[in-house]
Amino acid sequence: MLFNKQIILFDELVETRQEAESLLADQFMLEGVGTEQFGESILKREAEFPTGLNTETVGIAIPHTDSDKVLIPQIGFMRLKTPVTFKQMGDNSPVAVKLIFMLALKKSDDQLKMLQTLMALFQDSQKVDRLLRISDKQEFLKIMNAIGIK
Repeated sequence: MLFNKQIILFDELVETRQEAESLLADQFMLEGVGTEQFGESILKREAEFPTGLNTETVGIAIPHTDSDKVLIPQIGFMRLKTPVTFKQMGDNSPVAVKLIFMLALKKSDDQLKMLQTLMALFQDSQKVDRLLRISDKQEFLKIMNAIGIK
């Protein structure tokens, strides 16, 4: 299960992209999901290869790192109380991000499939709207199960 550690955070208050990524990466570390280099690697990769996306309704980011920094495959989710600026995937323009899906996957095939699944989710404005409003981990997990992420 990719959410078995239930790294799901709602309405966190941070001021920067780095603070948001570090907070979420720290949760991965507490759960034994990543190596000691996991958090630093997330920050470095995001700086070099931005993952921010402007969707129809909200900015979303998908930070991730290389598989050698992952001990247990896992996805983490964080909704921010107020958006922070990430850079847009592809053109580096600023994106005000409120939803973050952090990926810790061991196989590149899994990562590609997960990115495709998440992109389909991001195009569903009703589901994205629900992610912006929910405050219950079980409801979050129901949304993820409905799109095939377990």
